[in-house]
Amino acid sequence: MSSSTTAAPVLPAVVASWVERLGADLAGLDEHALVELITAIERLKAAGSAAQAAATTLLLDRQLTTSDAAASPDESGEVAKRRRVSVRRSVGAQVALARRVSPYQGGRHLGLAVALRDELPELGAALRRGAISEWKATLVARETACLKPELRRAADRELTDRYAGLGDRALAAEATRIAYRLDPKHAVARNAKAHHDRRVSLRPAPDCMTYLTALLPVVQGVSVFAALTNHANTVFATGDERGRGQIMADELVARVTAGAAPAAAIVESSDDDSDDADVSELPTVPAGLDLTINLVMTDRTLLDGDTEPAVIVGHGPVPASLARHLIREAPESSRVFVRRLFQDPAGQVSHADPRRRRFGHQDRQFLIARDQTCRTPWCDAPIRHADHIQPHAADGPTTTNNGQGLCARCNLTKDHDGWHTTGSAAAAVVTTPTGHQYASAPPAPPRSAHWDRPPRELAEPAGAR
Repeated sequence: MSSSTTAAPVLPAVVASWVERLGADLAGLDEHALVELITAIERLKAAGSAAQAAATTLLLDRQLTTSDAAASPDESGEVAKRRRVSVRRSVGAQVALARRVSPYQGGRHLGLAVALRDELPELGAALRRGAISEWKATLVARETACLKPELRRAADRELTDRYAGLGDRALAAEATRIAYRLDPKHAVARNAKAHHDRRVSLRPAPDCMTYLTALLPVVQGVSVFAALTNHANTVFATGDERGRGQIMADELVARVTAGAAPAAAIVESSDDDSDDADVSELPTVPAGLDLTINLVMTDRTLLDGDTEPAVIVGHGPVPASLARHLIREAPESSRVFVRRLFQDPAGQVSHADPRRRRFGHQDRQFLIARDQTCRTPWCDAPIRHADHIQPHAADGPTTTNNGQGLCARCNLTKDHDGWHTTGSAAAAVVTTPTGHQYASAPPAPPRSAHWDRPPRELAEPAGAR
């Protein structure tokens, strides 16, 4: 219960004024003062994270209370559990939008906030003092999540004096060591269960590269790496001009796609005046694969050698010459289908290439190619659901202008009480249960200048089907 000695809450307007003051000119500070400022701001960031965590738990408690009050008196325990899980998911999504991060990160922030309040009070105090960063707090919470509440509090007490003195990796390792010691049986069970989380993921990397990541049980992961290493050592010893890392990467692709590993190749500059000469040695689709490349491009990029970059859905922008290379050079043994979308004069993606007839759910495929990632602001997750902006139950038409691509998590959240989306595909607005609104629009498509000369390539490019 509050008392007259309790400090007044920090108001949003006060915090906003701090943001303005931190934008002041620093030229008048000497070197010592600059370092002091860097230190003070780091502490402020940590204390701000603690305040965000406290606000997050209060938001959760209040929305759970409201939901409980509105629930039916005859509600079963299982139904109540699902309802409260739905409220928690909704709060996590609201936190994500407020913090301008993905819903996954919003859920992680919510979990950290609850843990700091209920099971890791010493860690929460260190964060409020500015002694540790929010990321360090997240690592400790993650590594102790397997413990029962009373054991987690014991680990928190044991780590109290070490929070400020250890680096990220050392603190995470120490938290893991303590968790294993406090509950060795559960730790073994947790490790045995972890293999269910194995997966492969793909992330964009700079310069038209990608990070292909596999989360595997330790024995399998070490075995795969050892096999690639042994192969690289054998090939490298024969005088192959590629580096070991290149050989391992090429062999991984060859084994997964059941193709032949490429021989050593050196990409040299060319004096050819062709715009595409610099990509002639780059790899294209492996032979024998049946795949789809969602390639968003302009007509001039395709036909006129324009330099406006194209977009590969799931990766991002690629140079125009590389996009043409992918279309032209795909081997005949591969069934490659390139879905091309063009933009209308207003700059919006307007229609899909009619050759997409090989695929069912054509409108859904169009939404994926147009929106590229989940339309919820700052989500960036792969699209899993084709969603009606104006719900179908409310007579929303099943058209691409009323459609948007969402990930599964955001589509589930959208159905929670208090959430709704208005507008159209070009400009939707997401409204949360607290009345906050966030604009949502598809990414701007590639756009070339108007034609100023006849196209150089009127024939259909080889490889497009």
